[in-house]
Amino acid sequence: MTPQNRDQLFLMFVEIVDFARLKTLLPRHLAWLTRKFEDGSLVVTGRLMEEDGSEGNHALVIVRAPNVEAARELVADDPLCVEGVCRFTFRRFVPRMHTEAFGSIIPGAESTSVAPQYGRSP
Repeated sequence: MTPQNRDQLFLMFVEIVDFARLKTLLPRHLAWLTRKFEDGSLVVTGRLMEEDGSEGNHALVIVRAPNVEAARELVADDPLCVEGVCRFTFRRFVPRMHTEAFGSIIPGAESTSVAPQYGRSP
């Protein structure tokens, strides 16, 4: 998939439903994540912490795809998806404003850079 074909961003909310199996599948999942970052399909991933600071059972991934169906298809071969360890929910994300640092990952003209790149002097 070329960058031009990944013109939308999606927030993928992940709910971990089986921690015991998650631990055994983690090496395969991390290899899968690495491949998806290398091909540009994933922008960022990480765990969502609970308000009290505990780890909880949720994660967030920002996915680049032409549409929500393609975003769902993208994760269909993730070992965590294949094995039923996680549930996934997708929402299209349309950024309106961003720092310059995000310019290369924010698609289209819908979003405007309003601040210099983080860490750079104006």
